[in-house]
Amino acid sequence: MYLLYTFLLKQNMNRINYYIIINIIASCFLLFNLYEKIYSGEFIIKTKRKKISVLYTVTLVLWVFMGIMSFSGYLGNKDIDIFGIVQGTFWTQMCISNLLGRSSLGITKGGIYSGDSNISYFTKWSKIKNYSWISDNIVQFEVFTRKNSIVSKELEVNPEQREEVDKFLRENIKKIDKASNKKRIFKLRMIILLIAIIMAIGHINLIKASKPYMTKEIKLEEDEAIAILQKTWKPLAELNKENIKSREDFDKVFKETMSKSMIEDLYRILVDTSKSTDEKIKFYENVRIPTIYDTKMSIKRSYIKSPKYKELNKEVNNEELTIEESGKLDKDGPISHFKRTSTFIKNDAGNWILDKISGLESIGSQ
Repeated sequence: MYLLYTFLLKQNMNRINYYIIINIIASCFLLFNLYEKIYSGEFIIKTKRKKISVLYTVTLVLWVFMGIMSFSGYLGNKDIDIFGIVQGTFWTQMCISNLLGRSSLGITKGGIYSGDSNISYFTKWSKIKNYSWISDNIVQFEVFTRKNSIVSKELEVNPEQREEVDKFLRENIKKIDKASNKKRIFKLRMIILLIAIIMAIGHINLIKASKPYMTKEIKLEEDEAIAILQKTWKPLAELNKENIKSREDFDKVFKETMSKSMIEDLYRILVDTSKSTDEKIKFYENVRIPTIYDTKMSIKRSYIKSPKYKELNKEVNNEELTIEESGKLDKDGPISHFKRTSTFIKNDAGNWILDKISGLESIGSQ
């Protein structure tokens, strides 16, 4: 499940859509674990007791608490952290599944639990063909797979339990499946079905609450992306440092193409703040930001994230443009190739302005 979580996280997927998908998958895992746990029934003989995982227990309590707080905000029509709710739901299910998977080892009404100190595996009596002792304290079971081939599973018991375990298996292993109570199995399936319905209702409500935050990707043509980059970096390309006397002058140059936070980052990159004041600034001499004007750049990907359900989204500036670039610098320099992702938002006039960049910011020494 963790590998699936990591794989989906790496995909170019909207965060809400991503968490809804893994929540549904996590619910399927949880239902399977619940069915197995209820089906197994009570322990008849415990061969090895397992301690409850402190890590999973504490994590579960924390996520449940945060989930309740976020959900209470949702019910109270307050501003909600939808990402907190969907993440909390996922990790709550994961913790419960992991706790269920750490059952003690031994013999139950429905089968056997074998495994190691980290995890236990349940096998129904109907899947067990026979058993034999391979040492004084290890019993080996011949187990049918789905393809009717036979594999071996081992269960370690305490030496003093051998006689009790052997007697139980000898007397019951051929009879338990025939004596299975059909009403019990039917009742079990009804319980799981009820839990599945409750989970489905929960997911439907989660999707409903998430709709205002769902986005779709709209591809931006390469020539449009290049035009936006050219407009964004033109003030820097034409910058005359001699004319920039103060911080106010610096901000004015970029205010039409960049957000306040991006201008702040740009100032940090280009200006020696230790030797500057708001009234008199000093630029670094050997620092430059590679742009489309002075570096061979190529557009790898460009797209606009736009709300799927605009009528449900209360935010004003909710569209976001992402341009992924790769650049090629001088062969003799310390960096020959680089990647950079530029994120744009719309200003009050409805124009795209640069809000942040990730990847290579600048070259040269400060």
